[in-house]
Amino acid sequence: MRVALISYEYPPQQGYGGVGTYTFRLAGGLGRFGHEVVVLAGPSDEPEIPQPNVTVHRIPAQYGEGLRWRALRFAYWRFLSPLMNWSNRGVWHWLRWDLATCEALQEIDRKTPFDVVEAPEHAANGFFAGQLQRWPTVIRTHGPWDLFFRVNRTKGATLNRVLAYLERQSARYAHTLTSPSHTMAGFIQNHWQLAQAPRVLANFMDVPRQRPALPGPKEPQRILCAGRIERFKGQDVLVRAFAKIAQAHPQAELLLVGPDQWSPSQPFSDVLRTLVKDPAVRSRIHLIGPLTLRAVQDELNKCALAAVCSSGFESFSFSTLEAMAAGRPIVASASGAIPELLAGGRCGMLSPPGNVDELARNMSELLSDRALAASYAAAAHARARETYDTLAVMPGFIEMYARTRECFSGTTEFPERTARLQTA
Repeated sequence: MRVALISYEYPPQQGYGGVGTYTFRLAGGLGRFGHEVVVLAGPSDEPEIPQPNVTVHRIPAQYGEGLRWRALRFAYWRFLSPLMNWSNRGVWHWLRWDLATCEALQEIDRKTPFDVVEAPEHAANGFFAGQLQRWPTVIRTHGPWDLFFRVNRTKGATLNRVLAYLERQSARYAHTLTSPSHTMAGFIQNHWQLAQAPRVLANFMDVPRQRPALPGPKEPQRILCAGRIERFKGQDVLVRAFAKIAQAHPQAELLLVGPDQWSPSQPFSDVLRTLVKDPAVRSRIHLIGPLTLRAVQDELNKCALAAVCSSGFESFSFSTLEAMAAGRPIVASASGAIPELLAGGRCGMLSPPGNVDELARNMSELLSDRALAASYAAAAHARARETYDTLAVMPGFIEMYARTRECFSGTTEFPERTARLQTA
């Protein structure tokens, strides 16, 4: 099959999140299975990461030059674009990119047609392509925009709601709707009032057969938290919990890996000084910044403990899966799909989101009890190998694409989409 994947986020870009990671791994997996993949992604200054049978087109967020009529071009440049840019620069950037990508998709398809197109609902990346009804279209539900901007308190409610509306409409245009977890599928069904839940196809990665050994008792005991530094991810809760256990565990260090997106007016380093008064403890908390996927995995392989402390709803949590793949003991908040990944607590210790005291107790227990830490590490790695490895998950994606193409061509019925359209 020839598959088009649309995602603004795509490595080697750094500083985004799970959408880009998923798309990158999906493209690589499909290519390794012999399918031709074309990725339409946002700009990047870094050289592309080569993957077999994968071609990447970097599309800038520029739209309007190709408008057919002069009056329409004038109205766009003179009135619409300045007004939208003034209202909400971030949302207008996303919408321009969505429009530009739809144009590029049609141009590439004219040369060699696509069998199926997939996009995330994130920032309505798939809305305009789905609206054309030109290709069998798959929309992947990662996390509704209204949930994101509400948790992170982004400005510009009106245009944020427009983007959230376009995301919901993208589900209406989709021939297949998928979700990375049962938790997210149920959430999106209720949130968007769908007659049927999206089909669950888990996110995945290449899980090593062997897990690295945990550091010895005399080695530094690094606690690693990987992800964007923002309110949604709860790093403020984590540093407060670390401060509570720092004295009892003098070899412990906390590493925060990811871009600082806490606030346009306040970096997390300032927040850290407010939350952790003791400079000696603060010196053991390291803001590493963004790293590549490979570098994050290398850091996980060396740490004693992985922490996932999200305060907002997690539709999957690649940070949790990557820690499981590395065979690390995990402390995590019981947010969204994280308990699903950790088998209800059998593969990691869970605490309520925002509960500093319980998170601190869990970290202290795993740092103190090496046998307990090793048992959680083994269980997490085994579950990752069995449930979330590329070879285990990829056949389901290929079958789903084939069925979507058949339904689009009319050779088979598509009752799931019919049910969605009747209730939309």
